Amino acid sequence: MSQPSKIQWHAHNQRRASLLLVLLASLVLVLGCQPIQAPAATPDSTPTPVEEPTAEPYQGLPPVSLRIPDLALELPVTNMGWVVTEANGQRTTEWIVPLDSIGWHVNSAGAGGAGNTILSGHQASGDALFAPLALGDIAAGQEIQLVDDQGQTFIYRVTEVSEPIPLVGATEEDNALAQTYVAPTTTPQLTLVTGWPDFTTTHRIFAVAEYVGPGE
Repeated sequence: MSQPSKIQWHAHNQRRASLLLVLLASLVLVLGCQPIQAPAATPDSTPTPVEEPTAEPYQGLPPVSLRIPDLALELPVTNMGWVVTEANGQRTTEWIVPLDSIGWHVNSAGAGGAGNTILSGHQASGDALFAPLALGDIAAGQEIQLVDDQGQTFIYRVTEVSEPIPLVGATEEDNALAQTYVAPTTTPQLTLVTGWPDFTTTHRIFAVAEYVGPGE
């Protein structure tokens, strides 16, 4: 068999090159027709706001002293509890008011606390520390300073002194009115309670003071 001539070899290489160009062109065309995929959506990365915890209202600490600067009074305050008794065949509770100090109702708010801070005292027995309330010496507009057992002072201002409310022979309306003065509150308040008049106890009298703020 005779060897191919140079012309035949050159023509053969040209056909191979043409065929390769056709294949490459077809490949480019096929790839160009492929759909372009959009990038996958990412989840919303916006952070979820975190709610700040709500601070609990200040409950206050046990009071140990009550001052009324206008009257030059400084009275000791102690915790006061109650006993269960019977009245007219029914079980009830009775506060044990101390004779030589003012009694803090232990189920009421502490000094400067969010709620009604209730203090009771005698006006006709023992040291009669709340006689000024029964005599009308404690009046609206006066400042009251309440000191807790850590030495912090809280300032209140008297806004109301009630009329004497019957205790002996009290009606349901009388008792309901008296209860409004010692009912719980949502804001700091100070309530003073004693008997009336100053030589015996036939009525109750209340002084209400609004919270002003902490003292120095």
